[in-house]
Amino acid sequence: MDNSLRLLPISQVPQFSDQPLAWSLKLWATGKEEFSEQDWHNFYANTKKSDYQNWDLAGTDQELLFLAMVNVAGKQEVVASIGLCDFDDFEELRKYKPWIVAFVVRQDLRGSGVGTQVLQLMEGKALEYGISHIYLWTEGERQFYENRGYQFVEQLIKKERVIDVMEKSLSS
Repeated sequence: MDNSLRLLPISQVPQFSDQPLAWSLKLWATGKEEFSEQDWHNFYANTKKSDYQNWDLAGTDQELLFLAMVNVAGKQEVVASIGLCDFDDFEELRKYKPWIVAFVVRQDLRGSGVGTQVLQLMEGKALEYGISHIYLWTEGERQFYENRGYQFVEQLIKKERVIDVMEKSLSS
């Protein structure tokens, strides 16, 4: 794998969407009250039609999904996905926005630094859209995000799940 990791809107590479959708379904589609398997399919379908040229800081229902792509021996491969949206599925968290969402790295590449690169690229995209402050939530990966400059905001307990809400100021 070369170092040319790029984030591309899913609308530009829809033929690669099945893999990250499968990863998301495996990780998050069962046992989660806020987002069903059908919701994941709908999210992927919606993001293929989203406007990737603009971000309305006062907007609603904006959903973007980027695929992290690399060139391996002349062939494109998807190694991760990461999204940006202006709402959260938990009503209690809708006071915060925008959100980094649907962040998943291909299983064989976890711990290799790819996740850090993808997160940095997404933060750069957010800045390009005029976003200076971003949120995300995680279950069990709080240290990963703290090590990358995210601050703990609050914790939400949901049916045997501990959700840590994190934030980061993107402007220097």
